[in-house]
Amino acid sequence: MMIDAEKAMVSGDGGEKASSQVFDGIREDDARSALFHCTAGKDRTGWSNAVLLTALGVPRDTVMADYLASNAYPKAANDALLGHLPPQQAAVYKPLLDVRAENLNSGYDEGEAKYGSFDRYLKDALGIDLRELKHLRKDLLIG
Repeated sequence: MMIDAEKAMVSGDGGEKASSQVFDGIREDDARSALFHCTAGKDRTGWSNAVLLTALGVPRDTVMADYLASNAYPKAANDALLGHLPPQQAAVYKPLLDVRAENLNSGYDEGEAKYGSFDRYLKDALGIDLRELKHLRKDLLIG
């Protein structure tokens, strides 16, 4: 279910619209100061952050490590919640609380399948062409 949800963030109408809104907000703010979030702060936010970091040229393994760090912050609360559930029920809920590499990878894979490349996803789905990407990199990267 989480893999399908990640794919929908890339190729579903609602997902494309939501991602476009995130990047429209970043693009429209000359100071490039943007806050984006979602209900749990890990799935839609995780994808948006991964897209931004990847677009900026951050290595994919670094993007993945950043994404997976989202498991550390709510770990105590998630473990407490799961500890109150019968083991079979906890096994069902755990994937909904975690982020997993296969989830993020399925988003990248979906972008490749639908658009042919990550750069085409940026351009065709999010409206970020090479000119805009150059401006983002200039404004958001140090050095």
